[in-house]
Amino acid sequence: MNKEEYIEKLSKDLKKLPKEDREDILSDYEEHFLIGMENGRTEEEISEALGKPEIVSKQIKAEYMVKKAENRPSTGSVIEAVLAVAGLGLVNLIFIAIPALGLAAVILSLVVTGLSVILVGILTMLSPILHSIFPQYIDLPIGGGIMGTFLTVVGGIGLTVMGTFFVILMAYIANWFYRLIIKHLKLNLEDIKERAEILK
Repeated sequence: MNKEEYIEKLSKDLKKLPKEDREDILSDYEEHFLIGMENGRTEEEISEALGKPEIVSKQIKAEYMVKKAENRPSTGSVIEAVLAVAGLGLVNLIFIAIPALGLAAVILSLVVTGLSVILVGILTMLSPILHSIFPQYIDLPIGGGIMGTFLTVVGGIGLTVMGTFFVILMAYIANWFYRLIIKHLKLNLEDIKERAEILK
């Protein structure tokens, strides 16, 4: 594959990247060809040494997605990064994507549980007021009277506080997990690069 074919294939495979980033990457690869030719290598030898454009483009996209997830943290960007790295091989899919997405699902379900506890706590706190407005639809959880109302409100406050602490804890765990995933993805990409260098 000559330089023109290589750059054209790489450009086509990287079309989903922002134009400025794509142009910078293509410029770097054109420079690889120029330096290689100055050192007496043919375009075909250089393209072979650089690696297949479809594999190179997958690695570039994975690096881009990881960098994006690191700079602009969000659930969507980390999922994109995990899937991009998983696309580099079956081993990555098994040892990175499946465990990461599974753990993310567990954390998300625990956050939803915490939010549910908060909602139940708020509704329990408000149940004496709601009971006075809709007595036929809402029963007080802990009987009637002043003591029952007091215990209901205190129980609701307790549930709300417990749910809030739980959600805050899950947010800290999710943040730690997010940073851990990014670190792991970056290490994985470095390992792939090192293995590719050894094979050249």
